[in-house]
Amino acid sequence: MLVRTLQVVVHCEHKTLWNMLMDRLQHPERYMQGVAEARLTEESRDVFISEMTLHGERVKERVLARPYDGELRHELIEHPQFTGFIVRKIVKSARQSPVAPLYLEYDLDLLRKSLKVQGVVRGEEEILTDLETEMQKVKMRAEESDSRG
Repeated sequence: MLVRTLQVVVHCEHKTLWNMLMDRLQHPERYMQGVAEARLTEESRDVFISEMTLHGERVKERVLARPYDGELRHELIEHPQFTGFIVRKIVKSARQSPVAPLYLEYDLDLLRKSLKVQGVVRGEEEILTDLETEMQKVKMRAEESDSRG
């Protein structure tokens, strides 16, 4: 079981960071390595179905968007290795200050489907490294976008 919380400080407005998370949902190839053929196959007001090829494997997820909570909940529908979910969310570092930095937080709750290794299977450390790299790209783009005004 892979249960982890990853967090990075981001210096930008809440709206800017939310827009980056939505951009990441619509264009994951901009933020993640190994993504091909990414598309949203279904969209409603707050639920999306995302499909992509990630490191040569098909991945399908249901994403629940909660803009007022600053949260995207990605539930894995089809994944070669895991079941479970990843929650990407924006957390305030201070309640009172509107200029305080934000935390971009990824909560992982993933369960490996099988302990049998079939072919080349990406390990948990590679997955964590990929997600940390993605977070840094989201942070960088949000801070650059905010500084341009």
